Formats: sequence, structure tokens, C-alpha cells
Amino acid sequence: MIDQTATALLEEGDPAADARAFRRALGQFSTGITVVTTRSDDRLYGMAANSFSAVSLDPPLVLWSIRKESRSAAAFLGSGHFGINVLADHQMELSALFGRPQPEQFDQVHWTASAHGDPLLDGVLAHFECVTETVVDGGDHHILVGRVQRFARYEGAPLLFTQGQYSVAEGHPDLALAAHLPATATGDRSEESLFTSLLQATDHHMSALFQNHRNRLGVTLATGRVLNRLSRGSCTRDVLEHDTFLGENAVDDALSALVEKDQVRRNQDGIWALTDDGRRVRSALRRSAERFTEQQLRGISHEDLATTERVLATLLGRGDSG
Repeated sequence: MIDQTATALLEEGDPAADARAFRRALGQFSTGITVVTTRSDDRLYGMAANSFSAVSLDPPLVLWSIRKESRSAAAFLGSGHFGINVLADHQMELSALFGRPQPEQFDQVHWTASAHGDPLLDGVLAHFECVTETVVDGGDHHILVGRVQRFARYEGAPLLFTQGQYSVAEGHPDLALAAHLPATATGDRSEESLFTSLLQATDHHMSALFQNHRNRLGVTLATGRVLNRLSRGSCTRDVLEHDTFLGENAVDDALSALVEKDQVRRNQDGIWALTDDGRRVRSALRRSAERFTEQQLRGISHEDLATTERVLATLLGRGDSG
């Protein structure tokens, strides 16, 4: 039988009555991240977007959407063309740079111009040079359908966005382990590959187990990260977004949820800090993590733990060239 294990219901309701909750539900669908660019009236425009999607191979069509209230909307609608840059997994800072309008963004990155003058960013996974085929009314967004005139694909892995945070793509641990079972049974196996598979499977398993502890405290992955960061000291919202590796919307949703529970508050200078109740919940989360770790490591010798810690510390200290 296919595994259909029941999962805990986090929230439900009418999307018209709770837009933030609806957005969190949409965030359960993982996407890649693009930077869409255009040149209009000799000015450059760029914005991060995860609404990009393929539409058709014949003719070659893609689409993306932009908020009608965006200050860049008129430029993208009026130029008649745009470039799609699909970000690689090492380009999280690039996503943040174009996540909101900032002065002289393109002076901070390397790029070349498309045939229409739209910036094509260096180091990405793919470029799509498009002319606008049609614009569709999509509620509070414009949906731009583009005809691809030229594309380029490069080596690398994608940067993903899921459940309000950046992520990277990995092979599913169950598939990785299954691929090694026949070879393991015969004694003919690759120790290095099996070790990597075990690391991935263990991380997946332990993260899933600890989520139950967060749920009991009414803490999500996003609110937990905000609480942990603020426990180190007060900071601005932008610092929270940078240090927690959460997206703009995820930080706003987490802060909104924590404010409702009186666990964080913002002063008149825009600085966020934990309240007494926030410190209590964060301490409870820390104690829960310590107990969870102790339970999971029970029965493993101190010598084995020390060896494992040295191996992991060595791997974390190595670069790609090793």
C-alpha cells in the first residue's frame, strides 16, 4: 500500500477571511526562484519571483506574475520584453538583493544584456529571453505570458523556496538508500556514497521527529527561527530576514503570529525583541531540543559520539574543491 500516514492539521479556513494563512498554505508547494529583468526607457528593472512557470513547448511560452501595486509593474508591462534568470543554489543573496526595490541593484552584480537589453545575470542555471505575448488579469496580479526567443542552460543545482524559507534540492533519502541495498547485500558497495545517503536520511528523519516537539509548543519552523534569533539580541526586521534565511513574507507572517501571542514586540525605532512570554517559549523550545537530542543519542557510546562529531566538523570545514 502507498504510505498515506495522517499528518497534523495546522490550519484551515476561508482564504478571503485570512490571507496570511492562505499564503502559508500556498507555501507548502515548493518552487524555484527567478530574477525577472527588463529595460524600459533606458532604466533597468529586476525583481525576484517564484511565480515563474512553463506554459507550452509549441509555441515556446512561459509565464510569471507581478503585483499590480508594484512600482515596477508599469515598466514590465510597457517594455514588451523581459529576461528570466533561474537562480542556482549558491545565489540566496542574489534573491535577497532583488527581493525588494533597492538603488543601483545592477551595479552589485555581473550581467550581460539580452538582444532587447534585459540583464542576464552571471552564474544562474538558465536564461530565457522573452517578448511579451499577452497579459492576463490575475486578481491583484498581472500575469505576463512570454514567448521565448532564446534560452541557455548551465550546470548546477537550483535554489528553492518552500514553507517560507530557502531550500536546496537533494535526492530523496529513501531513493538513495534503496539504490544501495542490492550492492550492500552482496558486499560490493561504495562506502562514500552510502555514508552520504545515510547523512541525508538521518537529517530527514530527525527533522521530522523534532517537528512534533515544536508543534506541542505551538511553534512553527519559521517562528522558532525568529525566537532563536531574537534570543541572541534585539534587531531589525531586515536583520531577521537575513539571519533566519526566511523569505520576506515568511518573516512577516512569523512576526505577526508571535505578536498575536505577545511573544515579540517592536519598539518605536523598529527594533524587534522578545517579550517575557517569548523568552519563556524559547527556553521551553531549547529544553525540548536538549531532551530530544539526549533521547536520540541514548545507547551510543561517548567514543562513537566524539568520533562522529569530529567527522562532521571536518566535513563542514571542507570546501567544494576538497
